[in-house]
Amino acid sequence: MKRVWIVLVAVLAISVASAQGRLFGEALGGELSLVPGFGLSLGVAAGAERLLGPLDVRGGITIGAAGGASSFGIFADLLYPIRASNLKVNLGGGIGLAAGGATAFGLRGIAGLEFPIESYFSVLTELQLGVSFAGGGSSVGLGIVVGPRVYFP
Repeated sequence: MKRVWIVLVAVLAISVASAQGRLFGEALGGELSLVPGFGLSLGVAAGAERLLGPLDVRGGITIGAAGGASSFGIFADLLYPIRASNLKVNLGGGIGLAAGGATAFGLRGIAGLEFPIESYFSVLTELQLGVSFAGGGSSVGLGIVVGPRVYFP
């Protein structure tokens, strides 16, 4: 298993090094889950523009609290950016794995808006519709993510 992780990290490092776009980081983004119950999570993500052709790639970690329990998760997303005058619309999807009480696998659809403040700084807001599978059951959730995005030179 350790060898698999080493190979995955090496492939990711080579991919990021050959990215045609800018690298970005999203720190302290918050997610508020509205359905099926209230939950709050904070996350840190990093990614690259145009890593897979026109697609942006992003991955990160989250720490959350919902229903009196805490959780830790990792995720990876593919985003298709659409530039509209002064805004950037991100459409895409992602996968994730969360551990906390029970391990859950999730799929999500993403629709977001990015509001540029400066050439290196913007505010990102996303609507995420997710399906989570854990313990032989599944659940659907709707989340709102808001946070800053910083572009690195």
